[in-house]
Amino acid sequence: MAGVTTWVLDEAEELNDEDTFDKIDFSIRAKDIQNRVILILNPATKEHFIYNRFFESKGVEEGSNTTKNDTTYIHTTYLDNKENLSESFISQVEQMKQNNPNKFKHVILGGWLDKAEGVVFDNWKFGEFNPDDLQTSFGQDFGFTIDPTTLVEVAIDKKKKILYLKEHLYKNKLTTSEIAQININICGRKLIIADSSEPRLIDELRKLGCNIIPAVKGTGSINAGVELMKDYLIIVEPNSKNIAKELNNYVYVDKGSKLYVDDYNHIIDPTRYNITYHLTGSYSVDIR
Repeated sequence: MAGVTTWVLDEAEELNDEDTFDKIDFSIRAKDIQNRVILILNPATKEHFIYNRFFESKGVEEGSNTTKNDTTYIHTTYLDNKENLSESFISQVEQMKQNNPNKFKHVILGGWLDKAEGVVFDNWKFGEFNPDDLQTSFGQDFGFTIDPTTLVEVAIDKKKKILYLKEHLYKNKLTTSEIAQININICGRKLIIADSSEPRLIDELRKLGCNIIPAVKGTGSINAGVELMKDYLIIVEPNSKNIAKELNNYVYVDKGSKLYVDDYNHIIDPTRYNITYHLTGSYSVDIR
């Protein structure tokens, strides 16, 4: 029986899970024939594994038409088909180029974004974590197969209006005992405010020695927590790459909306739990 020799993935930017890509990629392995994996995509943000794996790590500039090792790059834009396009379309494109050059670069020329369009947080930068040695606490979100279990350390400078974040955990498929050991090693007896959707898990972690409490659900708490975070300068410890990834990709559902896409929030959510707890004297999470 002949094996699969070609895999064509259209809108490849919508596949965010590199492990899933690898599983299919490794199945394209027929002998004595050229095997091909063809990715057709509109570039997303630079945190996407496709950019990291096929552009950044290979030293290939975006917009290239080249071959690098076993990868061929074909980049096309409206300029390759300009003679067949209407004058009104060309006029719209030129207007976008003048009025919104960043959108023109991404949407029309296919450039990779530093951050997603409609991003919620633009008030952050990399920097030293907690240089003034403020008291810290932790936030935790739980996952297993698809979503990661996370642990973020939070320090809040209320006078300077600065929120410091440091990533300690962002990993799938952890057991309760593994989470407990990680929490104890990193947090000691410091407070952890965790996702309340897993009450049994929180109770088990408490019995295993974690100083952990559940965040309590409350109406409107997503917006309240997000607004508190937006009111502070957020400093992200430089090695906390998943925090940066989430901040660059956590977006509104649509323009002018106060609803947020339920993705890229595995550290943002437990950060909300912390800032709400410390700034309002309560702790609450969202009602989805």
